[in-house]
Amino acid sequence: QAFGIDPATLIGRTLTRVRRSRAHPSLTLHFADGGAVQVRVVGYDPHFRGVPKTLESDSHVLNPASGATDVRLTVKHAAMITLADKAFQVQGTVQGAGKPPRESRWTQKHAAFAIKFIEEGGWHCIWATLAEYDEKNRETCVFRNFADVYVDSLQSTP
Repeated sequence: QAFGIDPATLIGRTLTRVRRSRAHPSLTLHFADGGAVQVRVVGYDPHFRGVPKTLESDSHVLNPASGATDVRLTVKHAAMITLADKAFQVQGTVQGAGKPPRESRWTQKHAAFAIKFIEEGGWHCIWATLAEYDEKNRETCVFRNFADVYVDSLQSTP
């Protein structure tokens, strides 16, 4: 593991608050012991953002509808896992006259964070996507790929 902390260090801790950043692709997990960790995207730089990056999750815990939520969940397991998803890029005209667009697809492996709680069944997972949309039709995705995430501890301020 090149970045951050070993997620196994979270086992046994009680998660009390989950907060998603509105400005950056990050998720902060606050614990009852006063500590906090953040799920971040490898290579993200707020000054040179590049292709827009977003954290995605299949979990109601890691993807709170309001952006933040209070919980009381004990970490049973936590790990970095490898996912394999289909990425794609559309080149050429999306709509209109001319040559039809050419689409490339490939399988992209990427690191994700998975966590399991004593109080809930099943795993909760979070990963990062990169996406660009057509300039004329903002609903048409022309590029989608995946990035690695990592977990890092937050230093408390005095």
